[in-house]
Amino acid sequence: MSFVLTIRLLATILPAFAVFLTLLRLYYRWSRRHLGYDDAWAAFAVLCAFFMTAGAWTRSDTPAVGPFHHSPHVRIIGYYMLNVSFTCVLWASRMSILFSIIRLIPYLMAMRIHAYLCAVLFGLMWIALIIHKLVVCESNTAWKHLPGVQCVLGHAVAGLELATDCVADIILVLMPMRLLWRIRLSFTKRALLMGIFSASMFTTIVSIVHGVYVFSPNRNAEGILAHILASTALIVCNLAVLVPWLMRAFGHREDSEGGGPTPGASSSAAPAKDLTTLRFNHPAPIVLRDFDGDKAAGNARHSCESEEIAPMTFSERSRKSLSMVEREGL
Repeated sequence: MSFVLTIRLLATILPAFAVFLTLLRLYYRWSRRHLGYDDAWAAFAVLCAFFMTAGAWTRSDTPAVGPFHHSPHVRIIGYYMLNVSFTCVLWASRMSILFSIIRLIPYLMAMRIHAYLCAVLFGLMWIALIIHKLVVCESNTAWKHLPGVQCVLGHAVAGLELATDCVADIILVLMPMRLLWRIRLSFTKRALLMGIFSASMFTTIVSIVHGVYVFSPNRNAEGILAHILASTALIVCNLAVLVPWLMRAFGHREDSEGGGPTPGASSSAAPAKDLTTLRFNHPAPIVLRDFDGDKAAGNARHSCESEEIAPMTFSERSRKSLSMVEREGL
């Protein structure tokens, strides 16, 4: 099998499967009226995946192969389209995973601010990679006159890619683990959620292999690994939504509400019908107990400070947030 046929098959089949999963995820979220920023990033990754596939076909369309017999100038444009869209698919998928994690973090937790700072960091690394690649390719234009029409990115770009990939994937694994470790969950549910978010390490493994070929002179293997890496990242970013959905579809209902009372909670808690839920347009509810109608306003503040309203612990807020997200779709 020739390289042109191989790269075209990979550039078509793998992204098509990843795009199918993403569209399935978006349909599910839309049908539940539960679209969020993580879905917007996933949709943007799908758009970039189309450009990546188009760029691969355009770059490999030599006069001898066809079907359109593009000129070298058009093939150079196709390479730039492929290179930039590959980076965009990779980082938009990571952004989607990060914002899926943010949906689980209670609004008042400091970790939420840290997550937004990580999003800024991801954006800066994303922009830095694209600028660095463009500068390298435009600094030495000899590749534009070669039959393969592929820029030699060199050790500097490979090192930057490996460093940013490892930093981003480590953040995407450690942040949800730190969040989930402090929440009372069954072993099965904890293992499921940690396994879903730990799937980012698969992207890291493929990224390391891709980086090795960027260091090497084997441009064909580099191109093949680039398509595998981008498709893997797009598939992984959908697992947090599709896996819980499929488990519910197959009848898995294990302790969806977290199970059991939280230590320190009052045994005389008011029934559900006496609770008022303030959502503030955020998945983690803040729950207040209703006061007795005959209490004076002056005593209300004293009762809040003493016994009437028990402050909600981190574990309670987080478990309520997880329970609601599980019902609506992560």
